[in-house]
Amino acid sequence: MFRNWKADAAKAAFMASVCHLAVKRTLRISSLGEDAEASDLLAKQDRRKSKAGRAKWYDLPAATRLVFGGIAKEPPVGDRRRVKNARPDVRDGLHRTVAEEYLKIRGIDRWSLAAAASILALGIAVASFSGLFLFSAAISGLLLTVFLVVAMFRHPERFPVATGTFEQFKQAMSLIVGLPMMAIVALVYIGTTEVISEQWPYLMAILLHIVGVIAVLAMLRIPTSKQWQIRNNILSLKRYFHGEINGPAMSVECYEHYLPFAVALDVEQRWTERFNLWRESQKMEAYAPDWLITS
Repeated sequence: MFRNWKADAAKAAFMASVCHLAVKRTLRISSLGEDAEASDLLAKQDRRKSKAGRAKWYDLPAATRLVFGGIAKEPPVGDRRRVKNARPDVRDGLHRTVAEEYLKIRGIDRWSLAAAASILALGIAVASFSGLFLFSAAISGLLLTVFLVVAMFRHPERFPVATGTFEQFKQAMSLIVGLPMMAIVALVYIGTTEVISEQWPYLMAILLHIVGVIAVLAMLRIPTSKQWQIRNNILSLKRYFHGEINGPAMSVECYEHYLPFAVALDVEQRWTERFNLWRESQKMEAYAPDWLITS
C-alpha cells in the first residue's frame, strides 16, 4: 500500500495501526481522528508473562507493535495519552518496518541477482583482460557516488542519522569529505588516463556491462506477481468499501475487521455510512463498541 511512501502515507499508516490496535482490544481510543486519545493499554507485564497477552501482542504486525510502543512512551494525562504526539517519533521507523515487510513479501529474486552477478563478472574479466580494470573501477565508483547522493536526497528516510556524537562525526565526514573525494579521484583518473584505439572496443563493452548491471538492479524495483496481486486486492477492497462490488456480508465483526483498512485507504467515512445503513435495516440499537471511549 505504501510502496512509494508519499508524504501522507505515514499518517495513513499510523492511524490505520491505531485503529487496528483498538479493534484488537489492545487499547481504547476516543475517536479515529488525529486528536484521538488512547487509554487502557495492554500492560507490558501482560505482553511478556500472560499467555493471552503474548498471543494478542505477537498476533499484531510489526508496524502495529511499533505504533503501540510509540503511544505507550507518551506521558499520560490521567489515564489517557495523545495519539498524534507519538507519530513524529515512529514515522521513520514505521517506514522502515513497512518497507521490510514489503521486501519479505517480494522474496529473493534469484534470477535477477544471478544475472547481475554474471554481467558484473563478465565486465570485470573484460576489464582485466584489456588492462582497463582501474579505469572501469573509476567509472563505477563515480556512478556509485552519484547514485548514493541522489538516493539520499530522494529517500532520506533510508539513511538513518547516527545517534552518538562520534558516530555523527564519522557520518558527517563520510558525506562531506568521503563522497566528494571519491568523485574527484575518479574524475581525475578518468581525465588523465589515455585510452588507446585498440582498447576502445573493450571500453565500450565495459560500459555496456555497467549499463546492464544497472538495468538488472533496476528490475528489482518492479513488483513481483505476488505484490501486484496484493495491490489488485487492495484496489478491489477499496471498491468494496464504496459498495461498487460485492463482498463479505455486513456485520459488526465485518465492519470492525475491515475498519483499519478503510482508515488506511481514507474511506473510513464511506465504510461507516454503509455500516450505519445496515444497522438501520437490521433495526439494531446504537453501536457502542468496547474499544471506543465514550466519556
